[in-house]
Amino acid sequence: MIDQISPARDNATDILRWAAIAFAVGFGIHGLDHMRRGMSASPPFIMVGGMIQGLFVAAAVVMALTRHRRASEAAIAVGFGSAVVFTYAHLLPTFLPGYQDSFISTPHINVTWFSWFSALTEIGTGIVFAIVGIRARRSAHAASRTALPPPYCVAE
Repeated sequence: MIDQISPARDNATDILRWAAIAFAVGFGIHGLDHMRRGMSASPPFIMVGGMIQGLFVAAAVVMALTRHRRASEAAIAVGFGSAVVFTYAHLLPTFLPGYQDSFISTPHINVTWFSWFSALTEIGTGIVFAIVGIRARRSAHAASRTALPPPYCVAE
């Protein structure tokens, strides 16, 4: 028997895969900025947190690229989670110096236009990844409801 995939679900899955690639690129550009700025420019907590986040990003991207059944949920959690964490870490004034690498408050070591570009790219692609994950989830849910036979039949 040949498995059939709903065209709407397949389209949503393809878009999720492209969003995953965009998110991986955005995350990579942000990582390049950290290397450009130097490892001492950010507190150790930020560097460790970024490495842990990198594992989550890699897992979510691989799940989307391999069409894992839970890829949309991973995209939602990792995309929105990354956007919130990066916004806190880089775009807000420093509240907790050991836990932030604020581009607004001093000392913002080696922060340039590229730092802003990389942070906004990572945040933006994270939001896109999450929104596309929501749409893919809804599409999969709608396809599963229409693909199932009715629970009972009424005899006429």
